[in-house]
Amino acid sequence: MTTIETSALGPGGRRADWNPTLPIRWVLLDVDGTLVGPSGTVTDVVAEATRALAATGVAVGYATGRNVAGVVDVHGRLGLSGPHVVLNGAQVRQDGRAVVTRALTDEHLAEILQLCDAEGLYAELYTDEGFLVTAMDERYRPHWDEVIGQPIGTIETNPPAPGEVIKATIVAHTDAELVSVVDAVTALGLSAGAATSPVTPGLTYVNITRGDVDKGTAILATAEAMGIDPSQIAVVGDGANDLPMMGVVGTAIAMGDAPQPVRDAAHLVTDVVLNDGAAVALHDLLTWAC
Repeated sequence: MTTIETSALGPGGRRADWNPTLPIRWVLLDVDGTLVGPSGTVTDVVAEATRALAATGVAVGYATGRNVAGVVDVHGRLGLSGPHVVLNGAQVRQDGRAVVTRALTDEHLAEILQLCDAEGLYAELYTDEGFLVTAMDERYRPHWDEVIGQPIGTIETNPPAPGEVIKATIVAHTDAELVSVVDAVTALGLSAGAATSPVTPGLTYVNITRGDVDKGTAILATAEAMGIDPSQIAVVGDGANDLPMMGVVGTAIAMGDAPQPVRDAAHLVTDVVLNDGAAVALHDLLTWAC
């Protein structure tokens, strides 16, 4: 167990296993519930802490289920060069361009759409051009307006080209529906990463990627290309889809209002999002990056 001093971070479920290699060289932050709270924006306190860390030369990026359009406002606020993990690990971006994309196969897409049709589920299909929806359902307009931008069409009006869909998302409204969707997606051999956004309470977004794709596998592959040992990476998150990345890095920090399984999977726990918990974590990471 490391004896590194932490100023305001409490112990997570894996505190006894925490043994990072210093200095920290790459930091990734989830967006919804971590960088962004119910206001839908990055606060001044979090923005200043993020920029201060990036100014040291540490690579700082996002690790999110959102698409590129969904992080435009966040990126404009922070100006981070990355590398960034987007689309729940299906794409890695740096300096405004995709460097790795691991898309769904057409067979995967057909199975996902069959599931949606059979169960009456709403889904979004993400491409490099934007995202398509199974229906222009006005129940999801707050999600479009406040989080990810507007659909470029429906699968009927703008059917995707072969190999074009990178990630799919099915929206669940209840805990029972969430369990059912995750079980069905997993049975197809695909990854199902559930996430929520404080901007749209009551909805859970099940990010669907290839079976070998999640935030964790994306981080490991990118770290190898960068020559960075995973023990020199730190992540901050709050959702079930953050669990894979928390399990592969040297320092995993959970937000204070993360569900118990996420806090159990973390080495450390910071404050809640309404108290700028991401900034609290970033202040400690700044000392470990020097």
